[in-house]
Amino acid sequence: MSAALRQSDDGAVRAALEQALAETRGAPDRVAEMSRRPFTYETSFAIDALDVRLAGGEHLALVVKDVGPTGLSSEAAATKPAHTLDPEREISVYRDLLSPAALSTPRFHGAAVDPGEKRWWLFLERVEGEVLTDVGELDVWCEAAAWAGGLDRAVDRDMDTLLHRDADWHGRWIDAAIVALGDEPLAERLGADRSPLVERLDALPRAFVHGELYPANVLVARRGGPSRIAPVDWELAGTGPYALDLAALVSGWNREDREAMCRSFHQSLPAGAPSFDGVLAAVELCELSLALQWIGWAPGWVPPEAQRRDWAGEASRLLGAVLP
Repeated sequence: MSAALRQSDDGAVRAALEQALAETRGAPDRVAEMSRRPFTYETSFAIDALDVRLAGGEHLALVVKDVGPTGLSSEAAATKPAHTLDPEREISVYRDLLSPAALSTPRFHGAAVDPGEKRWWLFLERVEGEVLTDVGELDVWCEAAAWAGGLDRAVDRDMDTLLHRDADWHGRWIDAAIVALGDEPLAERLGADRSPLVERLDALPRAFVHGELYPANVLVARRGGPSRIAPVDWELAGTGPYALDLAALVSGWNREDREAMCRSFHQSLPAGAPSFDGVLAAVELCELSLALQWIGWAPGWVPPEAQRRDWAGEASRLLGAVLP
């Protein structure tokens, strides 16, 4: 039997879901009915939407995500850096960090894991909402920024599978960007400023971060009152500069709106956190880090449309701002 979600029939998915629910709930739960279809917002990994009725009458709106090597699209498999891949990471983050913290992220309904068969399937609540990219109201973006500001103190980040964005991580991406830029002037400047840039990034306070908190990875459910902010795709979750997720959110906004989001983020930080001016400086440094990551991601790789920008131009501007 194939371990790939898209090559598995409904019977295999149903059996895996029953196993996952039994482990999560502590008792067997038979699936009486299940319908399945490709999920609208699928990205690098195969994701199906499931509508389920359990034998006891409970209805579940779910997604199942194939986070193993068989779930990656051929394009993603060719471009995702090997050092970022770990099929256990996203499952562990949902199960061991997000679920116990009772955050507004999609509810964890279990996983079907069989390393011998190369199967890692993740079952999650299907949040019905908008992608933040499609939301125009600044106050909702500020809610997302505030959510990011409160993330670190909500979770216990002691977990082996997390990525750690330390000095080696930052240096790796600077080097990758230098290679990708070739003979462009920015490459020479990065080479000269590599050490102070790594030092500045590594000196920022560290926190638990999503790692790719771009608007396309944030679902927003609005039913009156505060929005439900539900970030998805925790494949690169780990530790890193505390303003990294904020940088992914604010990139591309004008100064006034950026500062509004940064203020919401700052107000959600714990006591003793850096000042608001410190947040503004940190977010600029983290934007530079993310721009260099986009540049150096993979040879010949083109970012998704939502993330296509003049990243070299952005990096050049930001480098001049943080290391004048």
